[in-house]
Amino acid sequence: MGTEGNQSVVREMAHRYNQLYLTPEKGMSGTVAYSDIVRYGKIPKEIDEKIRTDDLPGFKGNVNDRLFSEVTPAGRVDIVYLHERSDFERFLQIMAFAGEPAEVASGIESAEILGVTNWRRIEEHMNQYLEAGSEKISWRDELRRFTDDKKNFQDSIILIGSGGYCGLTASEAGIDEFVWDTVSVKIKIYSSCARFIMRRLFSDYKNIIWEEMLSDCIGLLFAFNRYDHALAKKFFGVSKKGYDKRGKLINFCGESHDDIDHLAVRIAEAVDKLGGRVKKLMSSGAKDYYDILFSLEEDMNEFVSVIKG
Repeated sequence: MGTEGNQSVVREMAHRYNQLYLTPEKGMSGTVAYSDIVRYGKIPKEIDEKIRTDDLPGFKGNVNDRLFSEVTPAGRVDIVYLHERSDFERFLQIMAFAGEPAEVASGIESAEILGVTNWRRIEEHMNQYLEAGSEKISWRDELRRFTDDKKNFQDSIILIGSGGYCGLTASEAGIDEFVWDTVSVKIKIYSSCARFIMRRLFSDYKNIIWEEMLSDCIGLLFAFNRYDHALAKKFFGVSKKGYDKRGKLINFCGESHDDIDHLAVRIAEAVDKLGGRVKKLMSSGAKDYYDILFSLEEDMNEFVSVIKG
């Protein structure tokens, strides 16, 4: 079941991860307060009152905020959508940068935050253990056994921000503004889930362009129930003419301006090829988009050879 509205999403996350009550500042990662919360599950006196009163200064909250879980072939992941850019950046600074006020580039619109210790899950297990009649003196041994499996107490989070996918405006995407805002969030969510799956299950990935191409594909399928390869090419900023100097291709290569145009042409060709393959899979009855991801992944070398030329 999801959580929506105002500060309710951030409050729910702060209940799980008390470090969200801290204020990002230089040196925060080395403070006793941060260490107590993250490493030991302790509540420092300076934030005890904030926790009791749900005081979360610095977070605006928005009625459009959302929190829900997605069960993927690589495991469960919590999806956190924060509509306000300042909330997105603050959450990322605290959860991904250990409370340091790191600059978050404007082009960052989603982030995977993996291996987050959830002390509430540990506390819940302790309560169940003791309520079952076990002795408190043996809890230390049980804690060691419980934490031997990271799945028991570590969470995976995908943080999503607002704005058009890959920075595209509705006009550039050729889609109504309200529709584009809505589908952009969906594309971000499911392209991020695709990356989460690929990086967990296909850890020997060697071609970032193919990873991006395939994750875009899955995001588009979830958003539109079809693969729009014309829109996919706009994400990269590629066409048979070369690179348009606006798409995300520049983020994934160190090519010179001359070489990037040649690469863009090859990527455009690979995207069109991918469109044909997806259409064939769907016409043959494939309905689960994660199954389509696995089918396409089997053909990775074929697409990578097109990309490399």
